[in-house]
Amino acid sequence: MGIADRHYVRDDSRRGGPGVRVRPPMGGWSVNTWLIVVNIAIFVAQQMRLVPTISNPEVVAIFGTSPVDALTYFGHFSTAEAFFYKANGVTYLNLEVWRLLTFQFLHDQSSIWHVGLNMFGLYIFGGMVEQYLGRKRYLAFYLICGIFGGLTYLILNGLGLAGLSIPGVLSNDPRTPLVGASAGVFGVILACAYLAPNARIMLLFPPIPLPLKVFAYGYVAVAAFNLIVGGNNAGGDAAHIGGAIAGAYFIRNSHLLRDFFKVLGPDERPQSGRTMRGRRSRKDAEIDRILKKVNESGLQSLSEKEKRLLRRETEQRRDRS
Repeated sequence: MGIADRHYVRDDSRRGGPGVRVRPPMGGWSVNTWLIVVNIAIFVAQQMRLVPTISNPEVVAIFGTSPVDALTYFGHFSTAEAFFYKANGVTYLNLEVWRLLTFQFLHDQSSIWHVGLNMFGLYIFGGMVEQYLGRKRYLAFYLICGIFGGLTYLILNGLGLAGLSIPGVLSNDPRTPLVGASAGVFGVILACAYLAPNARIMLLFPPIPLPLKVFAYGYVAVAAFNLIVGGNNAGGDAAHIGGAIAGAYFIRNSHLLRDFFKVLGPDERPQSGRTMRGRRSRKDAEIDRILKKVNESGLQSLSEKEKRLLRRETEQRRDRS
């Protein structure tokens, strides 16, 4: 079972509220489950050759092989494809910035371990973060961590292309592709280390228990060391570090996530002042009743509906402040 299903996370969360449950979105699944399903579905579709392939000299130059499926070709992230690259002394702009999102749902096709370990990490840790943030903010949190991972890779590669030679800078070909959900997963793990730092988890290899905060920060330290020494997959570790930094920051400042989806339009239709005041008055009366019940009988006396209402009101007041 995932760590969010354990009693010390479900019933004794010091920040997310005791017994708080995420209301399932469409299909009865959580956002975390949808993320896992979508990633696996894309990987399977690519493996079964259900996606059209592309074969040309550029494919060979970028991936070292041909053909490559269209999702990987048009969705992978790289400095050259997403922003700019130099050829024959001329700088070309691409500005295909959607790749900061799409690369998060693509994985290495040569092995199942890449997608498998990432989705296992989401399964173990994602539920706790979604319970704390709620559905929409959790999705925003996850995608932002991935975006920061891509930007960290871009910055370090850009510094390398500019001729800066210090540990951690990436001097690889600007067309080198970056794919994977690892940046988002690193952000989720760092968020869990903040929410339940002393929760015990069991490592797979070796099978020893560790506090979650030790596991999370140790994991980041390994990635940082590999990046600094220029080890194998240093580019991937640059994205891991970026995702981890974003996760540690936004879980502590979750109110900044509320406007992530505003580009899709306002959440609610405008309402008259009288209607809003009436609804607010009824809501305040209900909150007062719930707080009185907590004072008299304790949190365990609340129904799931009352817990959800209290949690939403707490988040809204925290955002306004």
